[in-house]
Amino acid sequence: MVIEQIGSHGHPVLRLRFEGAGTECRIGRDLGCDIVVDDDHAAPQHALLTLLEDGRVSVQDLGTRNGTRVDDKRVPADAGAIIEQGDIIVGRTRLRIRTRHTPIGPERVFRRDFVRRHRTLLAAAGVSACIAYVGFLQWLDAPSSMLRSVTTATLVALGAIALWTGLWALITKLNHGSWHVRVHVTIASIGAAFCAWGYWVTGLVAFAAQWSVLVQIGVAVVGAVALVALYLHLREATHYGRRMALALAGAATLVIGAIAWVVAIGVDDGDVNRVDLGPAVRLGAGRVVPNRDIADYLAEIDELQRTAGRERQKSLLNAPLADADD
Repeated sequence: MVIEQIGSHGHPVLRLRFEGAGTECRIGRDLGCDIVVDDDHAAPQHALLTLLEDGRVSVQDLGTRNGTRVDDKRVPADAGAIIEQGDIIVGRTRLRIRTRHTPIGPERVFRRDFVRRHRTLLAAAGVSACIAYVGFLQWLDAPSSMLRSVTTATLVALGAIALWTGLWALITKLNHGSWHVRVHVTIASIGAAFCAWGYWVTGLVAFAAQWSVLVQIGVAVVGAVALVALYLHLREATHYGRRMALALAGAATLVIGAIAWVVAIGVDDGDVNRVDLGPAVRLGAGRVVPNRDIADYLAEIDELQRTAGRERQKSLLNAPLADADD
């Protein structure tokens, strides 16, 4: 049997092999154990593993308070458990057992993905696209000193890319022992270029076509690109699986989006060119009737005048006016 101690990142940090029926392996904090674990939640003599004649393994808990678990199921203290493979939890330490009964998959063919294979060219293209974008924005603003403005914007863009890339490269160095700088430059620069140029082009098309919905589509596309870039950074820099990397990338995208939204609101409120249109004006629903001849309106006016005269005469009969002398 082969016993592997799994580290915090999900990779083996210790691997031991035991041969022969009846071979025992004790696990605990005691220095007399075959596998000594640095875990305060493990007993000095915590678990005993015995290799059986049929190649399976007997797992026995040695009367501990926290117990021993096999594949998240607690091992009975009196009967123990017999397994062919699985993960054993001793305290908070995870160990993986493999025997001859453990199936082994076929050899995986080593293939370098597209980003790794063309990382230098892709990094150069991404950085060039970012520089072109900031230069284009400066050209649109038409500053008095074009060269100085473009140089300043280019240096700011390069500094932001370098800072972001350096952060992920450092995380990669801590987890894998190598920097992978060009891969992170590729992911960061191409992601930023797609977000910047995509949002600007979408806004231009929305203005030209007068389709405001395209702006929301552009924001959604930018969010999707940011999600993919963060996911690729996490997969390259850490040992996280796909689900965990996707969950962390999604959470980070929501946080970055919320911060960008708050900043955009502050910038919009402080913009002197912003015009407050006030509340929306909605006209009330009215009934539209066909045009009528002017004689019909005049006839109705005459009738109203006659009716008003009759009512006035009735009011005078009921309440005559007082004499002026009184």
